Amino acid sequence: MTGWWRRNRLALIALAVLVAVTTATLVGVAWSRYYLYEPTVPVNAAEGETAELADATWGPVRAVDITDVDELPAPSDARVIAVAVPVDPHGDSPSCFSPVLVEQDTGRRWGQMNTALGITDTYEEPSSCTTPEVDENGDPGPIVPYEIFVGYIVPADAEGPFWVEVAEINSYPSFIRFSVEP
Repeated sequence: MTGWWRRNRLALIALAVLVAVTTATLVGVAWSRYYLYEPTVPVNAAEGETAELADATWGPVRAVDITDVDELPAPSDARVIAVAVPVDPHGDSPSCFSPVLVEQDTGRRWGQMNTALGITDTYEEPSSCTTPEVDENGDPGPIVPYEIFVGYIVPADAEGPFWVEVAEINSYPSFIRFSVEP
């Protein structure tokens, strides 16, 4: 028995190192997804309700199904859903990406398509969280309530209800999830 252990000691050491590195990698990836990159803890708000996150009141979200897509640069076999998310900051302005639309039954996800729909992102109609305007001296203006406007191109077979998910960067892993039925 001693001879077998001695003959295979390098392979056994390599195996032990490989198992340790693999375990550390898997744990690290899971940790980083949970805490850094993917929001995983929803703060749910039903249709027509508001939610509190990151020292701001979000909602109630409005969603509308735009049926006349002939005027929009969207495929003929698609639906266009427009969403408005009111944001009322109570302190500093929140930091967020554009909201994501999720089909509740299937989990299919769609990102904003404002540019593809010909919608320009302006300070008055942003597609993500904004910061206060800066005056000519470089001083920020007052933090005021605003609305995030987002358009989505979804397949014609996508059926509601949907979730509108807003991930506030400083609140990870929490995010707001609004239930909507356009």
